[in-house]
Amino acid sequence: MRVQWFIPVALTTAVLAGCSTGTPAAAPPTTVTVTAPPSTVTVAPPTSTPTSSVAPAKGKCALTDVRPQVTLTTGEAGQRHTTVTWTNVSGSVCTMFGFGGVDLDGPPPSPYSLPRSSVAPQTVRLAPGEKAHTVITWLPGDWTPTKLVITPPDETHSAVLDWPGGGVLRQDGATRPGTYIGPVEAGASA
Repeated sequence: MRVQWFIPVALTTAVLAGCSTGTPAAAPPTTVTVTAPPSTVTVAPPTSTPTSSVAPAKGKCALTDVRPQVTLTTGEAGQRHTTVTWTNVSGSVCTMFGFGGVDLDGPPPSPYSLPRSSVAPQTVRLAPGEKAHTVITWLPGDWTPTKLVITPPDETHSAVLDWPGGGVLRQDGATRPGTYIGPVEAGASA
């Protein structure tokens, strides 16, 4: 047991013995010149890619960039409204402009391709996770579609969703139909 405390005490005594409280003698000043050999500076590439809070822009939203989902159908008398919400599921900013395509698919004659409204479209910029919407206005009737085939603006690929409403009044040849699709608008709903 004596050996355990003897070593720390002996080391402490040796260190303290080397300390002096007196004033040291003045040493003559010396000049030291250091000459470094020439060197080449090499910059290493960064080890990680810097992150940015702004997602890169990719242009128009394709169907692979946005996921459509029926989010609301109203049941009022007269014209009814079904809202399709588009969510940007990509990692990039994309834009939507204009009218998508909407076909209602059901019993023959099928499909029923909806005309566009007269509302002027505006460009909608969608960052990742942001939403836009399209409103389908329709009149109730006796033709009951089962599927909603929807295409984003400026796209040729379509998504097929279940039709959430009831029977629709077909107005294939009407000059001012009461069933139509509106332009893409910003936000999840009107």
